[in-house]
Amino acid sequence: MLNVAFDLKNQIISDLEYSSNLEKISYENLLIMGMGGSGVAGDVMKILSNEISDKNIFVQKDYSIPKQVKKFKPLCLFISYSGNTEETLSGISDAKINNFDWIVISSGGKLIDMANEEGKEYIKIPSGLQPRAAFGYLTLAVSKIIDIAEGSNYLSQLNDVSSYIDKLSEKGEESNINQLSIDICESINKKTVIIYSGTDMSKVVSSRWKTQINENAKSKAYVGHLPEVHHNEILSWDADVEGSKKNYIVIMIRDQNEHTQIKKRFELTKDLIGEKVDIIEVNLPNQESTLKTLLELVLLGDLVSINLAAKLTVDPNNIDTIEKLKKLLGE
Repeated sequence: MLNVAFDLKNQIISDLEYSSNLEKISYENLLIMGMGGSGVAGDVMKILSNEISDKNIFVQKDYSIPKQVKKFKPLCLFISYSGNTEETLSGISDAKINNFDWIVISSGGKLIDMANEEGKEYIKIPSGLQPRAAFGYLTLAVSKIIDIAEGSNYLSQLNDVSSYIDKLSEKGEESNINQLSIDICESINKKTVIIYSGTDMSKVVSSRWKTQINENAKSKAYVGHLPEVHHNEILSWDADVEGSKKNYIVIMIRDQNEHTQIKKRFELTKDLIGEKVDIIEVNLPNQESTLKTLLELVLLGDLVSINLAAKLTVDPNNIDTIEKLKKLLGE
């Protein structure tokens, strides 16, 4: 599955299929709904949009549109890789009831069928992958929408990022980024991972790492965000120090753009819990673009999760428990 992770550089410069009037979309308020590997694209879009615009971007990962969002009468963007995600389809029903305009990003399924039937705009991405493996395609799709609505140049940036990632990964398994991921895996092994972040960017990266470790390595991982962690979770390391050392590892995702007090909080956290639990620090590279920083760290996290799956001898493609759950919900 390493080849899927390294394919990120190709996904972000692919040719996607667009509906005929996509270039005409606009919005002042946007609601993005999606789940899992599809839903993370909404988090990415919000970060990118907030970087250049003051428009309202809401991200909802649930069945319905929140009451406080409805008053904005948003354009709704529904993202589902399969096109058949239960929660996302429910969101479309809610949008219809409220007469909100909507568009979709999907590889097919009911979402694309509904968009065609009702004359809604869409972006269709390649099928045949698990949703979490389509991160590049989804990032490309949301970048296209922002460029149309905001007049930004994210698609152009993705071309530069692709070349950068190509250099990072040109040696494949022997590349420095993969070797770094293996080193992190050796430290994680069978431990539960706790990932701490301190900015909006690192929060998205942390969430991506967490879900990839969950799905690919079938391992437990959780996230915490500073400064909130300092108001509660920091006390959780006081009891059973021996158990914490043996069973847990903290990964700190650091960002050059941290507030000065967040920087101080991270350093104090290391001092206060460093003897109670092992800590790994991952520094976001000081890049000239948000997309470059984000995608490099996403690639590293994906490699960590895949190499951890190999270390723990589990199949990263196996999602039987999720499929069983879907079947039970359908019954």
